[in-house]
Amino acid sequence: MIYPCGIHFLISQIVGYTALAVLCYGMGYGLEFYQSQTILMIGITALLTMVPCIWFYQKDKNARVARGLIPEQPGRKLKPGEGIFLLLIGAAFATFANMLVALLQNVLNVQEYQENIAQITNGKSFFMLILWMGVIAPLAEEIVFRWLIYLRLRDYTRMATAAVISGVFFGIYHMNLTQAVYAGILGIVFAYFLELTGNLWASVLLHMGANIWSLILPELLIRMPEEQMITVALGIDIVLLCILGTGISYFKRHTCYRRMI
Repeated sequence: MIYPCGIHFLISQIVGYTALAVLCYGMGYGLEFYQSQTILMIGITALLTMVPCIWFYQKDKNARVARGLIPEQPGRKLKPGEGIFLLLIGAAFATFANMLVALLQNVLNVQEYQENIAQITNGKSFFMLILWMGVIAPLAEEIVFRWLIYLRLRDYTRMATAAVISGVFFGIYHMNLTQAVYAGILGIVFAYFLELTGNLWASVLLHMGANIWSLILPELLIRMPEEQMITVALGIDIVLLCILGTGISYFKRHTCYRRMI
């Protein structure tokens, strides 16, 4: 159940050391330039990880159908409006998870984490950040942690147990305390919505919404006049809270009380 993490980790090491050999030893660039390519390496790792993991998921799905755990045509299609709704719900969850992390900042050493993130994102194209960190990386992580790890746990345990265990693994895998708390909470939520909707893309859209919003919000607030920042931030939080409450209520009303994926 855990080895999909190993696949992602192994590929990340291969990509990292290959880039180090090519950029530093082959082309003569320094370590600073190598570190500046972190976002690109994250994206390449994600793309390469998807290939074996999708194959493993397909094998798992066929086995579940054969065992009668899920119907032969599992899941349900999301309506276009539901897809947009899930992106917004993901943004809401990211906002409130960040608030929790901020409340615990003295314990979690948030400042050091923020400095590390700033170091690898400064000077990068906003479009590239959205592409790699907002779209590609979340898709790969959902395939690993929800499509494989969570659903494998779900074959043998109840939904809540599988969601918590996979969420904890998701948090720990980020390898720093700040993200362990943040990602762990979101990992549990993503698994819950995966089950609630009966659609694999639900958790992917939530994750994309969370990551994209985390990239957009600082850019949005930094362009606000200082005297309006608190008012705008409060207004955004209220809107997201309404979206969150409405979204959970909507998907609970439209859930299928049978395992579909």
